[in-house]
Amino acid sequence: MIVIKVTLSKKGQIVLPVALRNRYGLKKGDKLAVEEVEGAILLRPIPRNPLLALRGKYRTKGQEKLTDILLRERRLDREREEW
Repeated sequence: MIVIKVTLSKKGQIVLPVALRNRYGLKKGDKLAVEEVEGAILLRPIPRNPLLALRGKYRTKGQEKLTDILLRERRLDREREEW
């Protein structure tokens, strides 16, 4: 674990060292989540598009794609509407 010292400004701001910004790919305007965990302050990068970060995370092998399920349901709805 590397410990880097930063200073809090009058406005409550800190500057993340360039080495950390580069390591985590942080750029101007990126968001960080601030959490308090067991008496410590934790900064966690928030993905630029949180929905894209979840893509494929909950899929299991052999599971049918959600898109296929939705298309099948829509096709069944259309057939019912025609009756």
